[in-house]
Amino acid sequence: MTPETRTYARTEGRRRQIVSATIQALAEGGYAAMTFSRIREVGRLSSTRLISYHFDTKDRLAEAVVMQVVSDAAEIMRPAMDTASDFRAKLSAYIRSNLEYLSGHPAEAIAVTEIVRGSGRPRSGDDVSVMLLSVLLSQGQHAGEFGEFDAEVMARSIRATIDEFAYRRTLSPRDDAAEIAEIVAIYDRATARAEGNQP
Repeated sequence: MTPETRTYARTEGRRRQIVSATIQALAEGGYAAMTFSRIREVGRLSSTRLISYHFDTKDRLAEAVVMQVVSDAAEIMRPAMDTASDFRAKLSAYIRSNLEYLSGHPAEAIAVTEIVRGSGRPRSGDDVSVMLLSVLLSQGQHAGEFGEFDAEVMARSIRATIDEFAYRRTLSPRDDAAEIAEIVAIYDRATARAEGNQP
């Protein structure tokens, strides 16, 4: 490992430590707790200057938190979708794996929703998420697996349901399996071809 590689690894490790501490601070105290002082305390960091060195503004730190959570969720969702046999199964895998990630990572779910609520701005990447989901739905329609509906409207409805699920997360353990199964089933029925139009 070269000195440059070691420096990069240390920097990325420190940034990840700060992001993790920020997630915990948000989960425990909400957006008001997203202060460099509280993050330093939660992460047991040497000083607030260490945070500002890596993230010069609160907004940049918030963006890093959202990007990290989205990336971590994608690591779970992508394999689930890749192994699905058809578009209908891919949609179910998309919804189920996303909800299961949120259920299994309540601190991350709370952190992102607190950032959205606290900043008063739409979450970065929302339009991209809707666009990619719309493409999946349109492809499924062209393949004859989905019925007739506006793909963007359906995509926004699915994303809104997932976001509402995230809004209700708490740090208390809970079993969301039945609710997740019901949400998957609802959108499977909503996107299905009419029985008389099955290929």
